[in-house]
Amino acid sequence: MKKIYTLCVFVLAISFTAQAQNIILSENFEDTLTYTNIIITTPNGDDTTWVDADLDGLADASGASRPDQWFITLGFADVDSTNTVMASNSWTNNSVDPVNNYLITPPIHLNDASGMLYWKNAPFQTPRYVDGMQVLVSTTSNFDTDFSDTLKLYAEFISGDTSANFADYTFSSGFVFGSDGQWIEDNNGDSARWRGILRPDSASLAGYAGQTIYIAFCCGTTDDNLNSLDDILVTGNGTVLASIPEENNFILSTFPNPTTDIFTVQYTLPATGSVLLNVFDITGKKVKSIINNMCIKGNYSYDVNIKDLAPGVYNVVLNTKQGDSVSTITKL
Repeated sequence: MKKIYTLCVFVLAISFTAQAQNIILSENFEDTLTYTNIIITTPNGDDTTWVDADLDGLADASGASRPDQWFITLGFADVDSTNTVMASNSWTNNSVDPVNNYLITPPIHLNDASGMLYWKNAPFQTPRYVDGMQVLVSTTSNFDTDFSDTLKLYAEFISGDTSANFADYTFSSGFVFGSDGQWIEDNNGDSARWRGILRPDSASLAGYAGQTIYIAFCCGTTDDNLNSLDDILVTGNGTVLASIPEENNFILSTFPNPTTDIFTVQYTLPATGSVLLNVFDITGKKVKSIINNMCIKGNYSYDVNIKDLAPGVYNVVLNTKQGDSVSTITKL
């Protein structure tokens, strides 16, 4: 099936009227550059940082080497090409199983009924292969099965030809991006594949007064193309119940210790930024590079194979813009 792949970048300055209210949580993903292959995290139920989870295991089939989970890139439309956004790939060439990518906020406690959620999103193309998305809420944990409330449902492409008329297509339930003629940009004259412009949207959180909630942005679409998300904002009276490590005092753990061939390294990243994670021998020589990338804030876990290293004591060193941390591992 024909799809179009081009990652372009632009700026659209849209101010939220909500910004005059109390800001509980704000994330615009502009504190980093384009990157790929960030470590996939898995919800533990009670995480207190952002979680970016690929829960489907379906590989990218676009040929563009897209990550399997939400990843940072640049906005799709020309007017958004200087915006850093989170994007989720759904081009899998699998016509049965949907992708299941969750970008989940830390827990947010809402004191009263003043809570509001704001965000922007845009598909790479519409109406043909337009991606769907769900904005969900859980009042219990951040496991995907607990996100039982739907704040917003965006429709996805099911079938249709190359017509410029949205009525000639079949979509799933929900709002069809671009069907109202707004927030779309010409795509080199291909009117079956308008490019989506980041569109502001919002939902009331009044029904969660006095509760602690998780908010998830789920790209759960079946073999379409690419979707984007930006400028997530929660306002009202409340607080983010996030556990942020103190500067230069990261929680870095390595286990099992000692080990014979493989160990797991886990750490918490309090803010999006560059990450270096390396293994050094006792002389200070770097013997293995684990991560050299831009990563979104959250909890991380990574398995490291050290079969090729000689028995001995090694230092696992984490370097971030917030500080450094060291953990020692012994190979038998």
